[in-house]
Amino acid sequence: MMLDYKERLEDFVRACKEKGLKITPQRLAVYEILLRRKDHPTVEEIYEEVKEIYPFVSLATVYRTVETLEEMGFIRKVAYWGNSIRYDANIQEHDHLVCIICGSITDMKIDAGCKVPKEVEGFKVHSHSLYIYGVCPSCQKKD
Repeated sequence: MMLDYKERLEDFVRACKEKGLKITPQRLAVYEILLRRKDHPTVEEIYEEVKEIYPFVSLATVYRTVETLEEMGFIRKVAYWGNSIRYDANIQEHDHLVCIICGSITDMKIDAGCKVPKEVEGFKVHSHSLYIYGVCPSCQKKD
């Protein structure tokens, strides 16, 4: 079951307190941006948005915050498009549509009837995600 926005923020604040991490406005802003956005932003895109609210925030702070969020299990890396890593606050197992022209990434859930085993060729499976590559509707209109 997916928690709502407010519950996920409360869980994050609680987890920070348990780990002895300061609950800074910048840290909360980074997580809120990721919760709100559905386009899987890069750290640089998150930084640009945080900077509008907190002009003196550094890119290094945003990088550290994103790393902390990932280590704590609140976000995950979803794809490597070009040289930029993208992040997703949707940590439930789901799949992605990736546009091969603009690089946009869209969440989706496909039930392909595929049962993923707990172990594959010696690998212990922790999670899985299907990536489908194609051309998004916006890029199709440009052609």
